[in-house]
Amino acid sequence: MNLILSESRRLRFFTFTMLYLAQGFPFGLVNTALPAYLAERGESAVAIASFIAIANLPWSFKLLAGPFMDRWTFLAMGRRRPWVIFAQSCMVLTGFAFAFFPSGLENIAVLSALCFLLNVFGASQDVAVDGMAIDVLPVEEHGRANAFMAFGQVAGISISTAVSAFVVINFGMPGIATLLCFAFGLILSVAIAVRERPGERMLPWSSGEASQRSIDMKPESWKIIGIDLARVMFLPASLFIFGAAFIFRFAYGVWISLVPIVVVQDLGFESTQYSTFISGVGFVAAMAGLVLGLVIDSKGIKFFYGLVLGLYGVLCIFICLTESLWISPTFLICVGIVQAFIYQGGFISFIASCMKLCWQKVSATQFAIYMAGANIGLSMGAGAYAALEGSLAANQIFLLLGLIFFIGVGVVWLTDFNLHDKKIQTLASNELAGDFAPHG
Repeated sequence: MNLILSESRRLRFFTFTMLYLAQGFPFGLVNTALPAYLAERGESAVAIASFIAIANLPWSFKLLAGPFMDRWTFLAMGRRRPWVIFAQSCMVLTGFAFAFFPSGLENIAVLSALCFLLNVFGASQDVAVDGMAIDVLPVEEHGRANAFMAFGQVAGISISTAVSAFVVINFGMPGIATLLCFAFGLILSVAIAVRERPGERMLPWSSGEASQRSIDMKPESWKIIGIDLARVMFLPASLFIFGAAFIFRFAYGVWISLVPIVVVQDLGFESTQYSTFISGVGFVAAMAGLVLGLVIDSKGIKFFYGLVLGLYGVLCIFICLTESLWISPTFLICVGIVQAFIYQGGFISFIASCMKLCWQKVSATQFAIYMAGANIGLSMGAGAYAALEGSLAANQIFLLLGLIFFIGVGVVWLTDFNLHDKKIQTLASNELAGDFAPHG
């Protein structure tokens, strides 16, 4: 049976959901289960925040992978799919490497190094998957597709958070290795089974050939990639969305560093309780998020993105003003549920807005730059919390987060997606007319 992404909407939605689920697995382990475990073990706030910042650093530099994926690939297997398979295979191998460090949980430096390596290949897979999505998804499917992709990532985060929290405590590093190898190997089989366009090879030794569209889209030199990228990245909408992505993820980096400290160390909840709750509400929010794609398509990305950032700001300020209620489990549960739903809306609109701005010729690099800005923000947010923790009280940090989110609302409001579309069309038309032909 031929499973061709360009010919089946259902297959596209299923495949990208599964590939994003693979991206969620490292996040659940690295950003929730392990920080909660370290907090329960008594590690300092600075040590935990530093672990999160170091482990997430590869996501800040994944833009380095984009130009290679735009410039070089094995076109007979598709523009992006060879890179997806390569990165997914490396994630399996890295998961296997955890088994070689049975005492790694007791050594935060070793744990940071392994999680850093895992995210190197996770970030590379993300660049390839996003580039493939931009290539094969029709514009009218962006909202719904991003809802499914966001569901996949949050489902991966939720499953990983719940399962890895149990595995970390009961089976240690060998258990983590088994979990990661099984999950990543299963999703690797999906990447191998599908093809981007008719006539392409399933594997290097299979029969098939590159599609004419893939051949036409392949840039001829690094110079052309650089010129095209500069033209699109310095358009006003690109700059505004880059800034909004940085702001959103910076604030979230502070959030994921601050909340485990408050809930586990200050309020005395167990790490497994925290991880299980976060995974549960995250999964429910991801299920609800499947309908958000339709809302985005009808209301528009700009409206929805600004709305969820504003709601995040309101939530943070509300938490700041209700510090006396933090000891109540009911209050914490309500805050956790609301935050999960707001984050899901923010993530979907964040991805959809970046995808909408991409020029297909350099989509892997362009999208990677947007994501790099976001993930630099995440690491810097975690680092900022480590710096602020001794100077500001937790409620003051929540107030600061609220103000940061409101700045993000203003940046999104300045973005004009329609004008950006027109400028992209003009760039493409001028290029066809030969106005931008490289010289020298």
